[in-house]
Amino acid sequence: MRLGQDAVLRLAPADRHIPERAQAWMPAMERNGSVSFPSSALPRPLLLFDPPQGIEVIAGVPDGPPLRLRWRGTVHEVVHAEGPERIAPEWWRQREGHRGTGAPRTTRDYYRIEDSRGRRLWVFRRGLYGGETVPAWYVHGLFA
Repeated sequence: MRLGQDAVLRLAPADRHIPERAQAWMPAMERNGSVSFPSSALPRPLLLFDPPQGIEVIAGVPDGPPLRLRWRGTVHEVVHAEGPERIAPEWWRQREGHRGTGAPRTTRDYYRIEDSRGRRLWVFRRGLYGGETVPAWYVHGLFA
């Protein structure tokens, strides 16, 4: 394979709210306009799982942060939690707007948590209690 303008790629920021869509691959020599990675944004993990990994969670209150979670067969006791950081669906990108009847778009509440062993995880609850579907919890990334 020969190197050419389109053979070497880099990550560039994308103007999206959903974390797994907030960057895109582009040729290394191409400029990406005015979009830049936010400098004052909340911390993001170095590793994102694609897709996010399902977990079982025990929370003190329905809309609260996890107190304990089971991930990959291991129980993690949460000693510190920050959040939620709410990321709403990108309804403005849908043809029908916020009233669309297409694929379900659910709100995510993200928490930065630390367990009793010092592991730092980025977890989220997809969906809201009292909504049409039962909320589900996921690990989306790991902090260094």
